[in-house]
Amino acid sequence: MLIIEGLGAREVSEQLGVAENILYRWKQEYIKDLEANKPTGGQSPKEMAEEIEQLRKQLAKSQRMNAILKKTVGYFSKED
Repeated sequence: MLIIEGLGAREVSEQLGVAENILYRWKQEYIKDLEANKPTGGQSPKEMAEEIEQLRKQLAKSQRMNAILKKTVGYFSKED
């Protein structure tokens, strides 16, 4: 729930009736297990997280550029 659904630790803790520190420990153990058992040639969860962060930054930059271009087109397409 914490990793897959992206829910916060407090919310999951309340739903499951488990302390937050236990959830964080389970999460770390799960990630270590994934790292140890990754397929040959596959990305580790840490590498995937880094790639996702980079892609989010690129997306945000593209969205900002798109908004600027839309404003520019609107400005130049106005008839005076």
